[in-house]
Amino acid sequence: MQNVDTPQQNNRGEGTKEQRGTYPVSQLSNALRQINFDQNVSGTPESTEQSNIQFDINGDTSMAEGGGAPGEQVPQFERITKFFQNQPMDGYTLFSHRSAPNGYKVAIVLSELKMKYQTIFLDFNKGEHRAPEFVAMNPNARVPALIDHAMDNLSLWESGAILLHLVNKNWKETGRPTLWSDELAEQSQINAWLFFQTSGHAPMIGQALHFRYFHSQRIESAIERYTSEVRRVYGVVEMALAERREALIMESDVENAPAYSAGTTPISQSKYFDYPIWLVGDKLTIADLCFVPWNNVVDRVGINIKNEFPEVYKWTKHMMKRPAVVQAFRGSQ
Repeated sequence: MQNVDTPQQNNRGEGTKEQRGTYPVSQLSNALRQINFDQNVSGTPESTEQSNIQFDINGDTSMAEGGGAPGEQVPQFERITKFFQNQPMDGYTLFSHRSAPNGYKVAIVLSELKMKYQTIFLDFNKGEHRAPEFVAMNPNARVPALIDHAMDNLSLWESGAILLHLVNKNWKETGRPTLWSDELAEQSQINAWLFFQTSGHAPMIGQALHFRYFHSQRIESAIERYTSEVRRVYGVVEMALAERREALIMESDVENAPAYSAGTTPISQSKYFDYPIWLVGDKLTIADLCFVPWNNVVDRVGINIKNEFPEVYKWTKHMMKRPAVVQAFRGSQ
């Protein structure tokens, strides 16, 4: 994978104090650390200084139009125009932004599927997301967007739609439903979780981040409302994973299952207590991976998934250790 205009990485640990040393350094975390996310013990911002990066209602990120007052900056499209005039013949081009979790979501799946791609991180301060060529391929003018060069430069936008395209194309080309399923029932379940993530999980975290850090005035009711909704969403995922954990232990740890059922032995003592589990079936799919980038930033809204949602934490930890996920977050070639 090739990055276009990728910054040099630092070696500073990412995530919460408990997560450091477990999660890889990520461009996403690095970018977010630059936009006033320092917190005090109470979880409230120590500074009210505003940034020009904002999270929109769809959970994507976008810069304030023009980066300031009207006429303050002139859009600069040259880099984008040059790309569209001489596109690659094969592979994929991902348009993203350094602080856009949904962009990393697509990069993770591309990396897991070992697909050839390059990433162009748009500079919203220069108005590159408003370049006529980019808007022509992506009328929503947000990130992520993807071009499939092998399919006559097919343009795709909306992260969920992009993921479905990638896994189905890979299945057709390889005959293996990697990160997907060849069973209709499991496909439907994967879709349900994917749509839940794109319509409920990401937007609620995006709104919680917006009202906590970027809104023009501090509105406690909005902060509380969206933070509570993020917790509710994680409660749904936690329950699903906990049920799958219990089923796995009862089916696999047969010798000790009666003691677990009777409550005489804590289920946490099972050798399967930290074993990887997935939302659909017995393998990793896009239903799981689509949550990863947002799980990596949820601590910024004052939610510690390790303490509050232990199954979500273990699930996320297993995915964050995967080489393809590390590659996508670090922007490694």
